[in-house]
Amino acid sequence: MLLVAGIVWAKAATETPVAGQWINFVHGDPARAWIDEDGISHIRGQPYWVEVIGDLEREAISVCYLNLDLATGNGDGGGTVTYNVSWGELSGSFEGRFIVTLTDWWAAGHGVAHGTGDFEGMKLMITLEGNFFWPWRDWEGIILDPHGE
Repeated sequence: MLLVAGIVWAKAATETPVAGQWINFVHGDPARAWIDEDGISHIRGQPYWVEVIGDLEREAISVCYLNLDLATGNGDGGGTVTYNVSWGELSGSFEGRFIVTLTDWWAAGHGVAHGTGDFEGMKLMITLEGNFFWPWRDWEGIILDPHGE
């Protein structure tokens, strides 16, 4: 008997580094907000709009939650985000989620978002950090294109 083995070749995904800043934060009213008996501030469903500059350009819209000890600056947060952006000649959106940890008013986190429009089939993975009170946040990451293009 002759055994024929088939080999499946897959294109390796392309990882393209990207970086930039979020500036000009504008926020709306939260759906709920309260401070518990331990002094922890809780915010749910707060919309944010930011300008995205750097390798990606235009805007990001998010709906956030936050749990923050106002005495120490420690806490956590996160939410959903949609980046309506252009990248070179491509235009579309990345939609996903992010989380942050706050330590002594310093925010550090990461997020993952999947592409639509010209970004269909791509994934944006970012890390972010910055002082909670700065009017901007630095971010960096990669755009993963599973199609290898």
